[in-house]
Amino acid sequence: MSRNWFHKLVFFLAIIVYLITAYNSHGYYHADEHYQIIEFAGLKLGTHSPADVAWEYKSQIRSTLQPIICFAVFKGLQTIHVTDPYTQAFVLRILSALLSLLVIHYFITNTENQLGTDRIKKLFYLLSYFLWFIPFISVRFSSETWSGLFFLGSVAVYFDPKRKGIKPYLIGLLAGFSFLFRFQAAFLIPGFLLWLFFIEKNDFRFILKIGAAFLMVFGVGILIDSWFYGQPVLTAWNYFYTNIVSDVASNFGTSAWYFYLDKLFQLPTLFIGELLFISMIIVVIKNPRNPYLWCILPFILVHSFIPHKEERFLFPIVYFFPIIMVLAYSAITDYIKTSKIVRGIGLLVLLIFGSINMTGLIAMSQKSAGIGRIGITKYIHDHDHDRPINLIYCNYANPYNPWNSIPEKFYLEKDIQFRKIDRLNELNDSLIVANDVNLLVVRKINLEGDRFDSILGQFGFVQKKQSIPEWIAWLNKFCKGMDTKDILVLYKLDSAELQPE
Repeated sequence: MSRNWFHKLVFFLAIIVYLITAYNSHGYYHADEHYQIIEFAGLKLGTHSPADVAWEYKSQIRSTLQPIICFAVFKGLQTIHVTDPYTQAFVLRILSALLSLLVIHYFITNTENQLGTDRIKKLFYLLSYFLWFIPFISVRFSSETWSGLFFLGSVAVYFDPKRKGIKPYLIGLLAGFSFLFRFQAAFLIPGFLLWLFFIEKNDFRFILKIGAAFLMVFGVGILIDSWFYGQPVLTAWNYFYTNIVSDVASNFGTSAWYFYLDKLFQLPTLFIGELLFISMIIVVIKNPRNPYLWCILPFILVHSFIPHKEERFLFPIVYFFPIIMVLAYSAITDYIKTSKIVRGIGLLVLLIFGSINMTGLIAMSQKSAGIGRIGITKYIHDHDHDRPINLIYCNYANPYNPWNSIPEKFYLEKDIQFRKIDRLNELNDSLIVANDVNLLVVRKINLEGDRFDSILGQFGFVQKKQSIPEWIAWLNKFCKGMDTKDILVLYKLDSAELQPE
């Protein structure tokens, strides 16, 4: 099969995988993906008041470009009478998936000539679309995903031979949007600009054109934010001052400087993480002038000095991992061919890599995002949204308000009441409401011990849904992407059993 036909086939398969992943990936990986985008959009849709949204709104530290896109999408869906929140959120994930596929395809098309043989290029296609965590990240309507994609697009533009006259302006525009979607792109863009100037020897006018286009987008962002917040505002400065100067971000936890190095090993699974790390070392040694290293290494370095760290902060750079790995593989292929033993070891590594990657790809295409809270609320919505609901929950197990702060108003059922208990042995008859749908949600940690079966059986609660399937929870020990003790379990008591005779 020719390389072009192979790429078309891979792209077609990618469409299917990304759509399946988008369909099953209910909810959010991190709270910001929901509370600072979808809930913010509710302010302009008229469904929310300032009291209903997170503290970032009052502090005016959030760029509102993405909430405005969400607002436009939801408004358009409402005109065709699509009002189900889960369908609306699915459309956002479809939008992210399509954007991802187009940008990845564009990046591949304009960078594959940096690789050697057709075999290497085919491997590049497969990894770019199907490295196991990329489809899951690519369907997220999150600031990390959209920022990463727009930055990837800006890098791809530079290698596009068809964009000669307008190339610097397109780079600046895309980099500007990358920054508006996530201000931490400020740690990505300078490395690329330095590479353009010092390694590629572009003159200063080329860089100035990029800067001019970037500032134009930045100005548009100021106008959008000022309209959204109802007054002139510079959200980028507010964000920097609040989280960096005032160090408010550290209130949400701090980590050691090597946090991201550890996550680069652990999250892709230890085996793939080690290959990724080795690949970076090989590329550094073989080609320290590599443009992708100039982008991602300063990004990781600067983030390592910031006390508050999270895995998702790495998401904008994951799209460069496939080409880094393929360049490293290409650099050592000649050595592999020289020995049958080494070639056999290489084939074994590829076999193990392929097995792990396929397992991860299947798992991530079948689960809800994060710990799966919205998978629980969707089950409730699909089965009981038309009846009064009495939801009993253990501490931090309420899927509509997981942190006992601001509820997820977007997903909240119209007729639902909540009753909190700290542990299962507090369950009693006074918590049950006759003629309502009585539901119980607990975390896995609440089920530790010997008595929970008898307690649940005493009241007649039957398990209906687990937020993360057991087999995926078992796989999690190889990448440590979640704390399995926080997995939610939904039980139901048929209210008909409580009706008086």
